[in-house]
Amino acid sequence: MPEFENPPATVDVPAARVTRIVSVDAPCSAVWRCLTEPDLLARWLGDIAAFPEGVVEGATGRFAWTGEVVLAARFLAVEPERRVAFSWAEGILSDRASVVEIDLQELHGATQVHLVESGFPLEGDDASKREALRALAAGWTVELDELVELAEGLAA
Repeated sequence: MPEFENPPATVDVPAARVTRIVSVDAPCSAVWRCLTEPDLLARWLGDIAAFPEGVVEGATGRFAWTGEVVLAARFLAVEPERRVAFSWAEGILSDRASVVEIDLQELHGATQVHLVESGFPLEGDDASKREALRALAAGWTVELDELVELAEGLAA
């Protein structure tokens, strides 16, 4: 099994966007399970992923990190083994929600995951916006590393 060197997430301050592309040594089907099965979602993205209607377009629920933050979420797009998009915000969904888009592409038996989070309601000067985005990028670096490990474990 080849090991990929996945770079960390990057930030685009003027666009208020965080991006990360990772390669997963697993088929799209394994990565897709990690994106759409709430019990697997909770293993790499937060500690709780509660979606009573399941992960389908229009479904609402929440992600939570034990003792930290609770994010209300709504799935905006669910295209099997290709794309998932959701909006999320702390507490309740509002105009302060950001949007996370995750696209999958199978490449020679592996899967490329392209994540973009945008629409942050950032305030303050450029330096404070940059710091906020860097903190979010650090979070996505950790979370997507956990996704890679989980999906590769499912495929093994």
